[in-house]
Amino acid sequence: MSLQAENAAPPGWYHDPLGFPQVRWWNGSLWTNDVQAPRPEIQVSSAYHTSLVDAP
Repeated sequence: MSLQAENAAPPGWYHDPLGFPQVRWWNGSLWTNDVQAPRPEIQVSSAYHTSLVDAP
């Protein structure tokens, strides 16, 4: 089972798992290439922790 499936985080904006000062869209299964600068109108989800899948 993948890390994403275990997290079951809902789609939303999250702090970029790569550590960049931006937010990245999590589609509920995978990270997308959609990124934005943090802005007050973007509600960053903090109730869930999402991270990159460990490299093999």
